[in-house]
Amino acid sequence: MSVVIPAYNEAPVLPDTIEACKRVDYPAEKLEVVLCYEASSTDRTAEIAMEAAADDSRFKAVERDEPGGGKAKATNYALKYATGDIIASIDADHQFKPNAIRRAVAWFLSDEDTWCVKGRCYGDNPTDTLLSLHATVERHIVEKADLFAREVMGGFTIFGGGQAFFRKEVFEELGEFDEEILVEDIDMSSKIHTVGKEVHVDPQVITYEENPATLSAWWNQRKRWARGWMQVAVRYLPILPRERSVTTRKKIDAVYTFVYAIVPVFFILIFPMPLLDLFANVSISTLIPNGWMLWTFVSISPIIVSYLVFIQDWMDGESHHWTEYLAALTLWPYLVFQTVVFVAAFIDEFILDKESIYVTTSRTGQKQGQVR
Repeated sequence: MSVVIPAYNEAPVLPDTIEACKRVDYPAEKLEVVLCYEASSTDRTAEIAMEAAADDSRFKAVERDEPGGGKAKATNYALKYATGDIIASIDADHQFKPNAIRRAVAWFLSDEDTWCVKGRCYGDNPTDTLLSLHATVERHIVEKADLFAREVMGGFTIFGGGQAFFRKEVFEELGEFDEEILVEDIDMSSKIHTVGKEVHVDPQVITYEENPATLSAWWNQRKRWARGWMQVAVRYLPILPRERSVTTRKKIDAVYTFVYAIVPVFFILIFPMPLLDLFANVSISTLIPNGWMLWTFVSISPIIVSYLVFIQDWMDGESHHWTEYLAALTLWPYLVFQTVVFVAAFIDEFILDKESIYVTTSRTGQKQGQVR
């Protein structure tokens, strides 16, 4: 079992990630952790990685001193030093729950067609700022509801975010992560599906993550995600529906997913419609019969899903800060603001045709030393 962790200026969070790796419930002789730090790091990332390797034989400190940045390039470099049959790739701010690796490995042992297992990225810094609070609740909905629903329904499962586990055959047969696309994880998910192999989503395989706490960090991360999704959609919409190895249900879900990667841009155009109906006496009933029912459902659905996730987590022994329960009630303004990110990403990708540049998400490390 190999764990690869690319790190660029991750000194605020890397020590806790290393400590969490030391505490996993997995045989020490079967575990290696590759800490791939960028030579261009300007903080103590290199020293932290080398100290970990000197103190514990399970850790390797690997320096990447090559041009070009981005997670895909760093991860591909780290993969050269991974020797395990199963390889986990995690972000430097992700901390394994002790049973995470053992639970993920069980999927691969039970089914040879399982080529990837995606766990749950569990936000652990809701109290940093108001923005990190709402980002945490949003991620709970995506990770526990949306992505897991695809698993339950046999749909187009994907791995995104900061952690996933792979058979080594993924990289031997499909190649490395694409270094030109902004969401290399979604791209690799699509590749795995095209060859008829399985991506499983297990929300009990948990890593605790830090969500962006500043507007600039959040904006850069979300725009990178949105634009990257658009790139993947353009690449795979013409391909996946024609693949014979992909089930009809997965094809339908994939088409929906990729179309939705672009369609949210246009939601901002219809958002003023209920306001016009309410304040300007401009009726939209002829366009949307019983429109009030639609808008009511749209308005309350994030709240309902949030509380269902909170209840399920409570039953599973996972905790939430009390502010998260309140943030679920005010999630809509946050989601509306996020449509602006989609529009900006759409303009950069399809109108201005800007160069794709990977901007690393800055970390605060305010929870340093609080490993679960």
